[in-house]
Amino acid sequence: MTRVLVVDDSLTVRMSLVDVLEAAGYEPVPCATLADARREIAAKPIALAILDVRLPDGDGIDFLNELRQSADRETLPILVLSTEAEVSHRVRGMHTGANDYVGKPYDPELLLARVRALVGGVQTSSARLVLTIDDSTTFRETLAQRLADAHYDVVTAASGGEGLRVAASRRPGAIIVDGVMPDMTGDLVVRRIRLDPVLRTTPCLLLTGSDDAVAEIHALDAGADAFARKDADVDVILARLAAMIRAADEPDQPAPQLGPKRVLIVDGDAEYLRALSAQLVDDAYDVVQATTGEQAIELLSVQSVDCIVLGMELAGLSGIATCKRIKAAPSLRDAALIALTADDSREAMLGALAAGADDFVSKEAGHEVVTARVKAQIRRKKFADEHRAVRERLLQSEREAAEARAATVLAEARASHADELAAANRELEAFSYSVSHDLRSPLRAIRSFARMLEEDSGPRLDAGSRDHLDRIVAASARMSDLIDALLELSRISRAELTRSRVDLSALAAAVVDELRARDLARTVEVEIAPGLEVLADSRLARALLDNVIGNAWKFTANVAARIEVGRGARGAFYVRDNGAGFDMANAGKLFAPFQRLHGGEFVGTGIGLATVRRIVERHHGRVWAESAVGSGTTIHFTLGT
Repeated sequence: MTRVLVVDDSLTVRMSLVDVLEAAGYEPVPCATLADARREIAAKPIALAILDVRLPDGDGIDFLNELRQSADRETLPILVLSTEAEVSHRVRGMHTGANDYVGKPYDPELLLARVRALVGGVQTSSARLVLTIDDSTTFRETLAQRLADAHYDVVTAASGGEGLRVAASRRPGAIIVDGVMPDMTGDLVVRRIRLDPVLRTTPCLLLTGSDDAVAEIHALDAGADAFARKDADVDVILARLAAMIRAADEPDQPAPQLGPKRVLIVDGDAEYLRALSAQLVDDAYDVVQATTGEQAIELLSVQSVDCIVLGMELAGLSGIATCKRIKAAPSLRDAALIALTADDSREAMLGALAAGADDFVSKEAGHEVVTARVKAQIRRKKFADEHRAVRERLLQSEREAAEARAATVLAEARASHADELAAANRELEAFSYSVSHDLRSPLRAIRSFARMLEEDSGPRLDAGSRDHLDRIVAASARMSDLIDALLELSRISRAELTRSRVDLSALAAAVVDELRARDLARTVEVEIAPGLEVLADSRLARALLDNVIGNAWKFTANVAARIEVGRGARGAFYVRDNGAGFDMANAGKLFAPFQRLHGGEFVGTGIGLATVRRIVERHHGRVWAESAVGSGTTIHFTLGT
């Protein structure tokens, strides 16, 4: 059986919950203290926990948090049980991780509906389960006994509202309902049953006080499958019931949607709040109460509702301000909201509707009128949600169709242009080499004339002229390196990728050895983590490390220069230096072509890190930098799979 932990220090509450859960087919595990609860959970797994807040040896919500911290219970369904007045407990519980909240004094069927929603229903023989709804205790008990004698399972309700809640939670195989009850008529109960997608085919027998044609027409118009006089022989009622069940098709639906709708009532008048709540509960609504606008906002931040009845005369945050706050929140603005005022003046109505209320009603109209408005707004919202869902499905279908068409067009375009792209690549390669040749010719002339000038006039050059000549030679060398880098970048973009197991640790060590051999004047401490392996193109991996480690070598501090090569978070490799660093506001430029970092600023015509980015992209990886001025730079990269 499905084990449900019940933690409450009240013996009355515990026993009541045990009765409700056992009758529904669950295995309740009652506990009076948190110590008892911990022992029960350790002994055997549970499917759901129902927690009171105030307990002798601790706080129920702290215990909830304790359960959420446990790896094997972080998804355990938890329902908090506390008085409606303790709004702060409800908010704290939901923020801590409760799945739902039921206020005391609780309605057994409402609580059972919440339990079923969290852990699912216990399978029972619903075809033999008969729900009897009648306000007469004597008739209800008599009929229940006769049904039990006829081997039916029986559940009863004393009002129409209670009957609807029982129908939603128990899903009976048939319903017998009295035609006249204090809270609603039997035909209204049947009509609401017929509106539910799951319960609409449930056989319904309407008991009437008359056998004339008008009574029968009313019963059948309401959606009843049969009717019978209440004062008829009980055997006649049982016969009609049996006939209905034989003729009925039993739908196999997942879960009923006629569960209690949740209504938030916000009003500073405690007596009015109590009376209106009682009216709505009798009409099968789950009621949440708040006495201020601030409480209402808090509650709505943790629990959704189907309708809000908002009093305009509130202490603290006014009703108008609360209404505006609710309608301004994207997650709340679609909730039906009824403004409730002390009078029906034109000014009050216009102010409430202007603030965003969907409807307006005066307290003077009476609780029945307010309840009727709630029903109408929830019905309107239900239709709006259904229409929105239909529109979203249509839009999704159109979007998927458009994406499919676009994918087809793109595939055709790629196929038709494959040869053109190949030709364009060949032209790019030829262009790159042509430009290289065109740039190298004047560069060779510059370098040659510079050397001739140095040889012919070297002894006669003054210090200024010597500096100018050195700058020409250095600039020509940088130009030559740039041409080589451009050609390498072109080759990287075109080269076929050949992956193999590459030892990045060994490659990095080789790069460092070459840097040391070329730069004997500097001492740089380099730490390379062992075992850095990756599946990559070995030639491109070497080019990547040449550029990244080479940059770090150039920009490390002159004193205590240090470079670190290793593997970091999420499997990314990194090269870290203790150089000048740079402002992260400029990070977007770092891997762009023709950007060179110098003294924390981007200058010159560097292309090394653009080459790094292209190598990483060819491997379907990522590259990014982290830095701060004066704190060095870390280059992270992955090379895909």
